[in-house]
Formats: sequence, structure tokens, C-alpha cells
Amino acid sequence: MSDAVRLALLIGGFTLIAIAITAGAILISQWMRQHRVVEQRAAKPQPTPRAGMGTCIGSGMSIVGNIECNGPAQVFGRIEGELRASDLLIGDGAQVEGNVLAQNVTICGRVKGTIRAVRVKLQDGGAVDGDIFHQSLSIDENSLFEGMSRRVENPTDLPSSIDAKAPPKEDMQSPTQEDSHSNVLTMQPTGEGGRGH
Repeated sequence: MSDAVRLALLIGGFTLIAIAITAGAILISQWMRQHRVVEQRAAKPQPTPRAGMGTCIGSGMSIVGNIECNGPAQVFGRIEGELRASDLLIGDGAQVEGNVLAQNVTICGRVKGTIRAVRVKLQDGGAVDGDIFHQSLSIDENSLFEGMSRRVENPTDLPSSIDAKAPPKEDMQSPTQEDSHSNVLTMQPTGEGGRGH
């Protein structure tokens, strides 16, 4: 073999080795970056409740109506209606439009409505547009809260209406006048504007 051919083979061999080393370094770098992300996620305190979580509304679900869970619940989908549970996680990407009632609520998604809970946590970019009645409230730096916050003794007790404390009033459906020639029933209003205040 001539010296020129040997030199060309030697340069080609070194080039292949350099390409292999570069490709290996890139693969190792990508693996390390992914491994770091996984470690950071694992080290970050997760809002997920303990194992054996009861009800789960998945990210592909959309429910219109009131939901009442006798135990804990996780929501990752969309709910339009009142939501009740003992321990509640409103996960990242979840949307709740309606009132929320629970002992413990962790919000990483979005809630538009009143929240009544003993402990409320807004974390991981969670957002609330509405009032929060609580005993304990924590809001992470990158979370959003638009509304009123009030610390109350029993936040899960729904406010009783004034009518429940007032003496019984005349039945709103009792007729005061009937027209014998037609099927018209005239009703007498109770209080201002037909409502008790």
C-alpha cells in the first residue's frame, strides 16, 4: 500500500472515532439531562394525596352537575357544578367552575367559585377566581388568587339563610284570590321583591 492510501485510511479511521466519541457524548449528555429532570421532579414535593385515593376524574373527562364524594378525590378534568369531598386534589390542567367544599383542598389547576375548606393550598401555578373560607390558607409564589379570603371557625358549615331563623311565613303558593271564570291564580308576594331578607 502506498503512503497516501495509508494516510487516507488513518485519517478516515480517526474521523470515524471522533464521530463515534461525539455521538456518544451527545447521547450521554441527553441521558444526564433527562435523569436530572426526573430527579428534580422526584425531589419536588408532590401534591398527590396518599395511596389508595378514592375517586379520580381523569383529564379526558368533562362533567356537568354536582359531585359528592364520601371520601378523597382527584380531579384532572373539567367540572361545571358543586364539588364535595373529604380530601380534594384539583390537579394541573383541571378546571372547576362551581363551589368546592372539603376538609383539605390542594389546587394546582383552576377553580372559579367559592371554596370552603379547613385547609386550602394553592400550589404549582394553581388559580382561584372566587372567595375562600378557611382555617388555614397557603399560596405558592407562582399561584393566582382573585377574590376574598376569610378565616372562619367552621369553614365547611354552609351559611344558614336568614329565612331559616325567622318565624315561618305564609306559604307562597297559598292563593289569595281565585278567578272562577279562568285558570288564573293570583299569588301574594312575601316580603320585599318576593324574597325574605
